[in-house]
Amino acid sequence: MSGINFGQTIDMLENAMKGARQTHLAIANNVANATTPNFQRSDVSFKEALARSEASTGDPDEFALETNDPRQIAVDGPAAGEPFSITTTVDDTQQMRVDGSNVDIDQEMAKLSLNSSYSQTMAQLTTNSFTRIKDALQEHV
Repeated sequence: MSGINFGQTIDMLENAMKGARQTHLAIANNVANATTPNFQRSDVSFKEALARSEASTGDPDEFALETNDPRQIAVDGPAAGEPFSITTTVDDTQQMRVDGSNVDIDQEMAKLSLNSSYSQTMAQLTTNSFTRIKDALQEHV
């Protein structure tokens, strides 16, 4: 978001929407090439990367070793998340069709529907988050 940081929730929602967009593009490509001889469908894996990108707060039932100097080593405390990275893979499983393509249109359309619902939910959550920020700013004006 070009230099402005609205917080961890907005960053997570932005990454989720990027992943959903990449998934949509991959599914659209699979559908468009379903009848292309020997076409191998592709799949996008971003939900695992999204989970890994979130920082860990540690076990709430245990005390974490607190550090107050960068030279100290934190043990079992909060852990920084990994950089978010979307992975696209080619599915090289058996061909479902006589022409050698492994695209099943019914499965792709079901995945498209699921991804569309996911994307709409993330967009609504983003809208709600920005509305809360806007409302909080208006209260202080």
